[in-house]
Amino acid sequence: MSHADATTSVELTNRESEVLRLVAFGLSAKKVAMELDIAPCTVERHIENVRLKTRTRNRAHMIAYVIRAGILPTQYG
Repeated sequence: MSHADATTSVELTNRESEVLRLVAFGLSAKKVAMELDIAPCTVERHIENVRLKTRTRNRAHMIAYVIRAGILPTQYG
């Protein structure tokens, strides 16, 4: 995937964005689930949906992609 691909529009749901932000700051799926009061398997599904939408290989690639594309802010908050 080239840098140019990072500018492709990716539309995430509000929940996907929320999960992505927490995962990007190092929370495990279990901790994200507790934070959002949802099941860990639901968190995993949201992560997989984002990975598929971004066409990335794994979580690390996904996080790098969304930061580079400006989909995910680089500051916690």
